[in-house]
Amino acid sequence: MSVSLNHTIVLSKDKVKAANFLSELLGLETNAWGPFIRVRTGQTDIEFMNIEDSAWNDHITPQHLCFLIDEQAMDVLLEGLRRHDVQPYEDMFYEDPGVNSFYGGRGCYIRDIVDGHLFEFITAPYEGKPANIEKGRWNNPVDPTAVGS
Repeated sequence: MSVSLNHTIVLSKDKVKAANFLSELLGLETNAWGPFIRVRTGQTDIEFMNIEDSAWNDHITPQHLCFLIDEQAMDVLLEGLRRHDVQPYEDMFYEDPGVNSFYGGRGCYIRDIVDGHLFEFITAPYEGKPANIEKGRWNNPVDPTAVGS
């Protein structure tokens, strides 16, 4: 059986501005589809929707989306962050400004400038013990040997 995430809907105050911000950072295109502005990331569409068009939610809850990108895309992303004057952070707690080198690649976290969604960008997938677990911020980390496959 093959499973992949086809799309996710991200609520926004301004779907065009939000989609354009993400697409510019990643060097991707947007397209309109129904009430959405889509950003295609690999096989998954990020579909931005204005909050007033949502029948199931009346407020925007910040979402965390992590994008696995290559090194060249990371360079493009970091340049885009400079152009938008957006500070990247090494950690998910937004305490250490900069870019991390966890798991043999580069990574950073930002808050999107439209709605405050939490975007993470990494060049290497996560494996092994969670990075920065020693900072004591992780509540009840799961022992990976205790999780069935």
